[in-house]
Amino acid sequence: MIQLLVQSDDYGITPGVSAGIREGIQNGIIRNTGIFINMPCSYQAAQDIKNMDVCLGIDINYVCGKPVSDPKLIPHLVDENGDFYKSTDISQKHKIVSYENLITTFEIDPYPYHEIYLETENQVKRFIEIIGRLPEYIHPHSLLTPNTYKAAQKIAQKYGIYHSMDMMLHYPCLPTTFMGTKGSNLQDQIDIDITKHLLEDDLPVLKNNQTYYYIGHCGYIDYQLFEETTLTLRRIKDLQAMLDKDIISYIHNHDIKLITYKNLK
Repeated sequence: MIQLLVQSDDYGITPGVSAGIREGIQNGIIRNTGIFINMPCSYQAAQDIKNMDVCLGIDINYVCGKPVSDPKLIPHLVDENGDFYKSTDISQKHKIVSYENLITTFEIDPYPYHEIYLETENQVKRFIEIIGRLPEYIHPHSLLTPNTYKAAQKIAQKYGIYHSMDMMLHYPCLPTTFMGTKGSNLQDQIDIDITKHLLEDDLPVLKNNQTYYYIGHCGYIDYQLFEETTLTLRRIKDLQAMLDKDIISYIHNHDIKLITYKNLK
């Protein structure tokens, strides 16, 4: 048997993305999703999903929308309007010295540890307040630096939550996971064929008695999405793949078990 953890990030970033992910859960192969708990639609998105049969985690978000914490307590994370700095702004303003094991190291970490720890914990507390239980896992969004990694690891240990990085550093991913998620322009996102890559390049090379993961960014596209992120059109391609009948049949016919973080604990 092959085990495959299929995850779709950014639930709650916009109503359209949230609706698309729910579609992928109900009629496709999505078994894990993490919620942005700090967005205008987060509360409604949480109500719409909290009783669904899915492993619901939290995507810790420092680059989109407003923080859960008092902006005065995290001055290095927000602009003059109290909004998080975008990841593109961070990358342009701070010199990157290395990228290893999914962690981006800057000459000076743009996220002071005490500020990032406070916001990480407050997002987890907000999740508990809205959902009524702990997240099934904690997952980094966008820029992962030594300080953001350390903060998430400490909070995960404090609350007894599975840290997705433990999986990502231990198990192999399907290569399509990271195809075009960073720096891709709109034409690249239009041209990419996620379904074809999964069927022809990824799924056929999976080995028996192994565990793999695939992380997508599914969703329907709405106007708000273009205000929040550059990862836009690819989301409908991800969702198309998660709903694809040939992919669903391949998984069923090749003894591939779709798992959640609960299976890894």
